[in-house]
Amino acid sequence: MTIAVLLDVDGTLIDNNLLHVLAWRRAFQRFGMQVETNRILHGLGMGGDRLVPAILGEVEEDVAERLRDYNREEYVVKELIKKGEPLPGAVRFLEALHARGVKIALASSAKREEIDHYLEMLGPSAKIIDAIVSKDQVETSKPAPDIFAVALDALGKPDEALVVGDTVYDISAATQLGLPCLAVLTGGIERTLLEQAGAAGIFENVGAIADDLDRALALRAPAKRAA
Repeated sequence: MTIAVLLDVDGTLIDNNLLHVLAWRRAFQRFGMQVETNRILHGLGMGGDRLVPAILGEVEEDVAERLRDYNREEYVVKELIKKGEPLPGAVRFLEALHARGVKIALASSAKREEIDHYLEMLGPSAKIIDAIVSKDQVETSKPAPDIFAVALDALGKPDEALVVGDTVYDISAATQLGLPCLAVLTGGIERTLLEQAGAAGIFENVGAIADDLDRALALRAPAKRAA
């Protein structure tokens, strides 16, 4: 039997959610808009294609595109991305999964160029990751389930799987595929919101999941809806 764990990256493995908030705030400010930090934080987990209308409502596509471009400039070009670092226990968690023979996929709403930076941060442990799926590979980002569905397919359609993420959008996307989602608090989203969204379990960080891996893996479910 093949078991898989689908991992979100930002706020789950890498400590960078507040950097994303800063980049988006600067992007909105460059467009003459003041957006509350809390609204941006609670929009993280979606791709930029969804975050902009979620915050601003319906906007012209050229406006949304310019905001996404500004965000990329602030986060990638101006190198905020390099200020992030692996969260406590991230490497240990990956190694613990690999030692159990669990297939590992990174399934993120980030672009592949950003994920490549994170792989460098994770060091040699990045080599044990079996599949990587970014927003560039799907038409619709989270909370749509596409990224997780493609990740299951990339892993060869495992028998059972679970998801680990830090936002309500990870939980929503996983639920649409009938998969449980373990939530971590490292992304800054309140425990109550994660509980209300249907998290199968809530942990301080992925290191805490590694410490209780038997119980965590026992929550897995049949992976029947791969793309």
